[in-house]
Amino acid sequence: MELEVLGIGNAFTATHYNTSFLIRGSENILIDGPQGLLRCLRERNVTAEEIAGVIVTHIHGDHTAGLETLLLYKRYCQGCRTPLFTSRKVYEQLSTRFFPGFADTFDTEMRRIVGTEFEEYVDFRELDEEGATQITEGLSVEIRHNWHPTPTLGLKLKTRDRTVGISGDTCFRPRLLRQLREDGTISEQQYDRLAGNWLWDSDLIYHEVDRVPGGPHTHEDDLLALGTDTCSRMRLTHVPDGFEERDIPIASEGERVKLVGPLEIH
Repeated sequence: MELEVLGIGNAFTATHYNTSFLIRGSENILIDGPQGLLRCLRERNVTAEEIAGVIVTHIHGDHTAGLETLLLYKRYCQGCRTPLFTSRKVYEQLSTRFFPGFADTFDTEMRRIVGTEFEEYVDFRELDEEGATQITEGLSVEIRHNWHPTPTLGLKLKTRDRTVGISGDTCFRPRLLRQLREDGTISEQQYDRLAGNWLWDSDLIYHEVDRVPGGPHTHEDDLLALGTDTCSRMRLTHVPDGFEERDIPIASEGERVKLVGPLEIH
C-alpha cells in the first residue's frame, strides 16, 4: 500500500496540479479532486473506474473541481455511486453549496429538466471526529477540523506500520491559535489538535505552505519554528508557482510513500 502525491500546487497554480493524493492498495482512494482529474489520473496509469472512493477535505474549487467530474462519470458512465469519506460538517457543505451546480439534468427522454439528489451520486461514509475510521483493509484515518474559512479537514493515515499526516488547508499560526483559544473561539481540544502534537507525531507530514505574511495559509516561518526534528519529517505542498525550496523539501508530483513496511519515498 502506498500514498502517491498527485498534485502540489495551490489554487492559482499554472505549472502543477492542485494539491491532492491517491492511496494505492487493494482499493484506490483519492484524497481531494484537482482540476483536470481524469487527465491527472491517466498520467498515473489509473482510470476513473479504478477509483473506489474519495476523501474530501473541503469544498474549495481547487479541491473539488475534479470531484464533480468523477461523480458525474461514475453515475452516468459507470452506473454507480461513489463512496465519499468526510466529516458531517464538510458533507453538509458539499450537499448544499457544491452539489447544486450540477444537480439538474434531463429525464430519460431529454424532454424535461429534472432535479437529482446528492445521494444519487455519493455513498456518504462519515469520518469519526473522535477516533479512527477504517477506509479500506489495513488503513484507517483520523481527522481534525482546521482553522480555515470553510469546514476543512486535516488527516492522519494509519496502517500497522505507519502514520502519515496531511495538514489540509490550514492557517497554522501559533500566536493566532492561542488568541482564539483565550477568547473562546476554539475549544481547548481544538487548540490541542491545531497547535499540539496531533499532526507532528506522524512519521511523515505533508504540510501546506506559503510565504505571504498574514495570509489564510501557513507561513513557512511558523513551520521552521517547530524545530529540526519535526521539519525533517515534513514535505511541503499547496505551494505557489515559483516557490523555491529552502530548508524544508517540497514534495514532488508522482512521488510515492510506502504505508506498510520500512518508510520509503520514491
